[in-house]
Amino acid sequence: MIAAVCPDLVDTLIELYCDWRTECAQVQAAYERFSDAEPDDRTLTFAAYAAALDREESACESYAAQIRLIEQWCSGSGTPSRGRKAQRA
Repeated sequence: MIAAVCPDLVDTLIELYCDWRTECAQVQAAYERFSDAEPDDRTLTFAAYAAALDREESACESYAAQIRLIEQWCSGSGTPSRGRKAQRA
């Protein structure tokens, strides 16, 4: 039997997925800036790259938490209230 999932939970899942993919693109752009940087700028561009990785990880964790919330909903082990969102890191 397929469990019905609250549309708000799915909307949030899609939003978090888009946030994560945006951060992935930012990581790629930051890495390209780092790899193309002049020697004098490498420390700063590496710091920007590391910060982009941290933001991507946070977005990934939020997306994963929302997936777990929906899994709980579908398994019947949890009944999150309408519109409940996973905590964003």
